[in-house]
Amino acid sequence: MRPTTDKLRSAVFSILSDMQEYPEVLDAFAGTGALGIEAYSRGASHIDFIDKDVSLLKINTSLMEKGTYNIYKGDYLKICSTLNKQYDLIIFDPPYNIYKTNEILAAVIRSSILKDDGIILYEEFYKTEFINHDKFKITDERRYGDTIIRFLCYIKE
Repeated sequence: MRPTTDKLRSAVFSILSDMQEYPEVLDAFAGTGALGIEAYSRGASHIDFIDKDVSLLKINTSLMEKGTYNIYKGDYLKICSTLNKQYDLIIFDPPYNIYKTNEILAAVIRSSILKDDGIILYEEFYKTEFINHDKFKITDERRYGDTIIRFLCYIKE
């Protein structure tokens, strides 16, 4: 597990605050839940967390108000198709070298979980090959040490 550093988390949410509000958030590959919890602390009204191992997630969300979050244990690619809602912000911080970016983004399209004006925050190792999906465009990209953060949105037709 590679928790997102405080410095990186602060930088990411400073950038996001300039984009739009994000009341409904999905933190996929949540790990410790640090990014989703940060979104909650900055005004998100509801967070859904997905991860295969939710032990740290349960501890870290214990101080959040009941009803403001859900925790789903399992694989994102399987769970996202069961989510019957749309999100303003989807956070992806997948484990390195296990998932391909185009697979993760294709699942967003198939399950229609991103609102039309929603944003995807995609964090990964800077050397990972990023294969975009043809429905998304990268609106911002920043490198912090060995980590790259990309912000994506739907391409308006």
